[in-house]
Amino acid sequence: MTLKYTEKFISKLKKLGIRHFDKLIHEQSKDWLIENFRQRATKYKLNVTKLIRNLVWQTRERIINKQKQPLNELIRTFWYMYVKSTLSRAGALSKKSDNQYRQMVAVIVDLVKKYKLMKYSDVGFRDSNQAHREVGKHANIILVSEKLGHQEFLKSMADKYKVSIIALGGKPSVCNVEYFVNELRKKVSLRRKFYIFSIVDFDPHGRIVESSFIEDLNHYGINNIKLTELVHPDMLTEKEIEISRYHLPQEPGRQWQIVNAWLKQVRKKNYKNERFLVEEGKERHYYCGLESESISAKRMAEKLATEIIPLIKKS
Repeated sequence: MTLKYTEKFISKLKKLGIRHFDKLIHEQSKDWLIENFRQRATKYKLNVTKLIRNLVWQTRERIINKQKQPLNELIRTFWYMYVKSTLSRAGALSKKSDNQYRQMVAVIVDLVKKYKLMKYSDVGFRDSNQAHREVGKHANIILVSEKLGHQEFLKSMADKYKVSIIALGGKPSVCNVEYFVNELRKKVSLRRKFYIFSIVDFDPHGRIVESSFIEDLNHYGINNIKLTELVHPDMLTEKEIEISRYHLPQEPGRQWQIVNAWLKQVRKKNYKNERFLVEEGKERHYYCGLESESISAKRMAEKLATEIIPLIKKS
């Protein structure tokens, strides 16, 4: 079949320097690659971002046109199969190739999320985090953890309450969330209210992970969300906080700006034990955070029982 796009869609592609090529890009010579991707080149003789966009897009086109089977491979495998060797042939492979791998990942995220031009499933990218998610009978009740270390706890809650779970492995992945939502929509309307219970570090990074996950859910059509955080000062006593807390970056600069923005958000929630996260020193005081492991599994399970059981009865 021949793909037909709207004028608006075609305009997006043009702005990103994406176009159709009859020849397979990854098989072409150095001279051909430089000739076709030299516009707005900077460090190398060709524009690396534009080349990556077109490698991804050509693969998608061929799969949708039934000229090629879906990859059914990890994104990392796509890097090795199509991108790394092409960059090397063009004389544009960085000595720190992992940086270019991350650049490729960012390019794909933008094509999916920022520009809304494609889905991961269009190409058949596999989710490396597939083993760490599960959709339960009560699909719209979701327990999410920042770290894989909470997977066993999540699984025990899923078995007990038949809820959905997902462990993010340190950071959210748009690919992971896309496939998770695909599974959710098989069991529940995405227009329903979703109840999210999060287990993330009580610090700026944890907040970023949590917010990114919610943002990714929004992107895939889940917008009616009630969020309940399971890691915060009021889940601990004063003594437990003093034992568990750790200093956040305090020096002026970008890190302090991030910490300060997070503190403003925390103060809006009026945690009664928040004051114990400030450690008084001889010359200054230190703002502190909490690891998600500070809260015992037993205490989180007790909290979840009070929250989840009424939701299940209600549904």
